[in-house]
Amino acid sequence: MEKSITPSESNELPSDQSELLSSAIDLLRFPLALMVIFIHTTPQVVNLIDADFSLFSGRGIYNVTGIIGSHVLAYIAVPTFYLISGFLFFYNFDQWSWSTYRRKIRSRIKTLFIPYILWNLLPFLLLLLFMLGGVLIKDNPADGIIQQIEEKNWHIFYDYYEWDTTTINWLGEHLRMTGPYDLPLWFIRDLIVVTLLTPVIYYAIKKFKICLVLFLFIAYVSKIWILTPGFHITAFFYFSVGAYMALNGINIVSFARKYKFLFIPVCVILFIITTIYDGCNTVIGQNLHPFFICSGVFTAFIISSWCIEKWNVKPNRFLVSSCFFIYALHTIDIPLLGSPLGGTNRVLHLLIPGTSAIEDTICYILSPFITAFLCIAVLMLSRKLLPNLTLLFSGNK
Repeated sequence: MEKSITPSESNELPSDQSELLSSAIDLLRFPLALMVIFIHTTPQVVNLIDADFSLFSGRGIYNVTGIIGSHVLAYIAVPTFYLISGFLFFYNFDQWSWSTYRRKIRSRIKTLFIPYILWNLLPFLLLLLFMLGGVLIKDNPADGIIQQIEEKNWHIFYDYYEWDTTTINWLGEHLRMTGPYDLPLWFIRDLIVVTLLTPVIYYAIKKFKICLVLFLFIAYVSKIWILTPGFHITAFFYFSVGAYMALNGINIVSFARKYKFLFIPVCVILFIITTIYDGCNTVIGQNLHPFFICSGVFTAFIISSWCIEKWNVKPNRFLVSSCFFIYALHTIDIPLLGSPLGGTNRVLHLLIPGTSAIEDTICYILSPFITAFLCIAVLMLSRKLLPNLTLLFSGNK
């Protein structure tokens, strides 16, 4: 989504640290994209406290795997992207400059805004076209088309869907999540909002310093924040943390590794507890999960940097450039075809016969990987057939 750091851009960090951070960011991108798919795989699980079956049974294995994959571990993905985005926006940004701000906004128009509009508009138009075909061929009533246009119109870009209305904050207020027509891109919507507000974030950080981060952290864990769609506290907190680190010359990897004896044990302990309490799907889980995510984000940078230094693992440039395409495409419901994720699930259950929990576990694990590479295959084909249009849809990657 964002461009990586190059050593030549760094005024404050040694080039070797800057290069390691850049590689660590790129190495994380594809695994985090897979995590987003895991979230949308939506396994049918129950929290382990209420489970009436053995955790070592087939159903137990499926349950634990589904909770870890879709309700606990995968939730570090979006916060990590926000932190990276905030860091990269303010990297090498010593003093405020409106000309620099305009340059960065123009860049984000190409990498975020244009593909965001296209990925929400085109599928919606395909839906209307499919419904129109039903009117012309099957003599279906046209009321559905009129209703979609009248009621949804601009909402397809902002809050077409609503979900997660059972979550409450520390004041007992019910929260809700909303998203555009291409549902996974809700976090891009929020990223666009917070990016436009970077002048406010910059001056708030300069004036209040670490106090602003602490204030946002309290708002994040308590969920006491603005309820307006597009202003989710997750975006503001993690983007601001990244911005604070960039503006103060703090290398994310160096910081994470400096406090590894705090982040890793806390991450492991909370990982176990939040798995038992099914992530955010129980009251205890809702209150502990934000702390796990905070420690998990920095632990991810520690692991990524270790992979690079100790095992010489290098990011694949093509996979890095395919991430936006994967986010946007994997749940798009194409008329008559369905979504790549839904289609993959159906085919896997046909190829792997049986209805036991073991077969379900195998399908659950394989589905996100196959879906990701199916999206990559579509990207490769579209780059050959429609290279210029593909650039627009993939964020100029």
